[in-house]
Formats: sequence, structure tokens, C-alpha cells
Amino acid sequence: MKSPRSISCGGESVAWIGPGLLDQAASRLPSDSGRFLLVSSAGPAVPAERIRCALAGRLLLDLRIDDREESKTLEAVRAIADAALEADVRRDDAFVAVGGGVVSDVVGFAAAVVLRGVAWSAVPTTTGAMADAAIGGKTGVDTPAGKNLLGAFHPPRVVLIDPAALETLPDRDYRAGLVEAFKAAWIADAALSDAAEASAKRLLAREEESLLDLIAGAVRIKAAIVTEDLREGDRRRLLNFGHTLGHAFEAAGGYRALRHGEAVAWGIAGALEISSRRAGLPAADAERIRRMLQRLGPFPEPDRNPGRLEPYLRRDKKSTAQGLAGVLLERVGHARVEPAIPIEEWLGAATGASLKS
Repeated sequence: MKSPRSISCGGESVAWIGPGLLDQAASRLPSDSGRFLLVSSAGPAVPAERIRCALAGRLLLDLRIDDREESKTLEAVRAIADAALEADVRRDDAFVAVGGGVVSDVVGFAAAVVLRGVAWSAVPTTTGAMADAAIGGKTGVDTPAGKNLLGAFHPPRVVLIDPAALETLPDRDYRAGLVEAFKAAWIADAALSDAAEASAKRLLAREEESLLDLIAGAVRIKAAIVTEDLREGDRRRLLNFGHTLGHAFEAAGGYRALRHGEAVAWGIAGALEISSRRAGLPAADAERIRRMLQRLGPFPEPDRNPGRLEPYLRRDKKSTAQGLAGVLLERVGHARVEPAIPIEEWLGAATGASLKS
């Protein structure tokens, strides 16, 4: 068995990546008091059970929450906070989030506001959370107005990424989450994109070494960007490639029609349209990305109704009077932030977005 890889995510935050980490939780997860508040997905419980066993006798709280996107609300944060306070949480305790991106977002937000800040760590159980959601410290919840409009920057101390946590993950969720990993390669690392595309068949078959290489590459990219720009002043916006339209597609579908990674895939398709016009993205690169997204799919069609999408785009956190900032691809491995793209152009890209090569 290979030794786990460690990647610094800035400050005191570190990601450990490798097999066997679920059973090493007792030595890998930090808590100044030695006590933990475990919050896990209400779904298949194998990863949480292994963490539970590793932390036996040290759990102050053991709570299960709904991990569906439509449940990522302030009410969920309030339920965690109330349970923690009832358990007499102290500021030297630590939360542990075991689950997908919804769980890490909600638990991280709760940890940020309980007692004005309690440490937390993440044990992601989906490909999307491993490659993106659990990394970087952006936490938050959705509202009827849009996705992730309430939240806080509160980085986890440790992220444990063990491929064994994916054993019960449905294929649809596994494939959708890979979109986030490929996104990182497409914006910042052409060599990683080449290697991942070459090993696509092994990735889709869940071959461990190929998967861990891609996840580690995606984590390194996000960690490097976040270290430079924790609070999304400028450079961190590069990580939003595909997310401007993706968040609108998610919200228009009531957070039920599309998985997050599926919405991002369609958002990438729309961003490719704008990138071709504004950033000179070569047609061959756009075609290459569409082919890879096809292999990761098929993904359900989003709601493209401009009347449904426009309100969510206008309420996007990056919206200004001049337009909506977006990430454009100049070529595979190199992206830039366009500060103001008219809403009408985004709506046109949403209508014309295609995953067909």
C-alpha cells in the first residue's frame, strides 16, 4: 500500500490522500480537546461507521443529516448548531463532516458560526467533494434566491480523502463529481488534463491509482489558488469555470433535476461558447472538452428557459451593473476571469450550450 500524499491547503489546512485513511482517523483528525462532533450523511453509512469506530469514546455528538442539495439551508445549520450547543460544545472541540459537498458546506458553515468559530475537518465521500467541495474553506447554504448566497470562509484543518469512501457511491454521482476534477485540469494544468483524458476508461471503471492521481492533481490546483486568494478577491474566481451558468441551471431545476457536477458540465458547455468568441479558445480544445464531458455523461438536459435562468444570474454573487463576471478558457490549461459579461450573453450561451462533439 502506498503512503498517503499530503497537500498543504494554506495556513493550517492540509489534505491527506490515499487508501487506508478512514481507519487512521484517530491519529489524522485534530481536536484540541480530544473531543469530536460527528455529522454525517443520512445515506449509506459505511464511511461514517468507520470514522465512528476510529473515534470511539471521543464523540460528543453523533448526528446524521440529509445530504440532498435542496436540504442545504439555514435550517440545517440551525439543527447542527442546536445539537452542538445542547451537547455543551466548547471552542477547543472539533466537528467532523463525513459526506458529500452538501455535508461539508453545511457542517463547515455551522462550525464557523457556533461559538464564533469551532475547528472542523472533512471526510468527503463523493468524487465532487474530494476534488472540490471539501477543499478551500468556502462553506454555505442555498436560499430561494440562489445557490451559496449565505456562507463563510472557514477552512477545515484536515481533509481525509480515502477511495474506500466511494464504495457505495452511485455511478451517476461518481461521474458527475469527476467533472469538478477535470475542471481543475482544464483551467490550470494541461499535463494533468492529458493524463486524465488518456486514463478515462480506467477512471470510469474506478481504478484506484488513476482516480487518486486525478483527485490529487485537482486538490493541488485548488490548494495553490486558494493559498494565494482565500477570500475570492480575484484569482480564486478561476475555480468557478462552468459554475456561473451551472448554479443557475441547478436553481432553475429546484436543486433536484441535476447533480451539481451535471449542472457544472452544462455550465462549462456554455462557457466554451463564450470562450470561443471572447478568449479565442481553439475549436479543437472546445471539441476535446465536449468529448470528455460526453464520456463522463450522459447528463440530463437542464432547464434553458431564459425567464427561469435570468433571476438567478442577476442575483449571482459576481454580478455588477456592468454584467456578470465569468471564467473563460483561452486554451486547455489556461483560463482567465472576464470581469463583466452581459446577462444576455450568458442567456444566449445557456440556450446554445451543447455537449455534442
